[in-house]
Amino acid sequence: MRLFSFEGGFMRSISKFTDCICLSLMFLVCCIPIFTIGTAMSSLYYAVYKVVRHDRGYIFQEYVSAFRENFKQTVPVWMLVLAIGAWLGADMYVVFRFTPPESPLRLLSYLFLMGIFVLLAWMAYLFPYMARFENTRKACMKNAILMAVSHLPTTVAVLAVAAAALFGMYMVFPFIIMLPAVCFWIQSFFLERVFRKYMSEEDRAAEDERNQAY
Repeated sequence: MRLFSFEGGFMRSISKFTDCICLSLMFLVCCIPIFTIGTAMSSLYYAVYKVVRHDRGYIFQEYVSAFRENFKQTVPVWMLVLAIGAWLGADMYVVFRFTPPESPLRLLSYLFLMGIFVLLAWMAYLFPYMARFENTRKACMKNAILMAVSHLPTTVAVLAVAAAALFGMYMVFPFIIMLPAVCFWIQSFFLERVFRKYMSEEDRAAEDERNQAY
């Protein structure tokens, strides 16, 4: 009977599964205005880390609270990321559309692909970092790229998780109501190990105490 009790493993799994669906739906709704996607990502990471991983708080309350607090901070950063992505994408299109295959200019495509990889790696750290730490926009952007470069194996793993989630949604579209939160949940195990290295001893102890209290 304990299996089906509220504290049992089965019911906890069902609860977390439901939380992931609710958070993913909130995330998708908040992504509809394109300029809020960065805020939606940072809010999703915060809620997944706090509620799904550590059972602290309530999903709706934590997501909405993080969205409000991070809105002004994340929107300009996301617009910059979007502009860089659009520029790289446009350059890739021009190279493939208007240069013949034998043209030396085709080599530029490798440079643009590298730029897209760096941009994605930066994003993988940027919005989770902004969700977890208070800092200036400039410091957040700088620290995120430094972490992405300094912890390259972790960066590759985090991007692989994102790629697997995108592939899963492509293959089975209804998974879109669950996989965004699941993706951030899995990524948080990699990212938090990196983040802890840059936290003070006092901050790590306080974080551990808060997580163990629930």
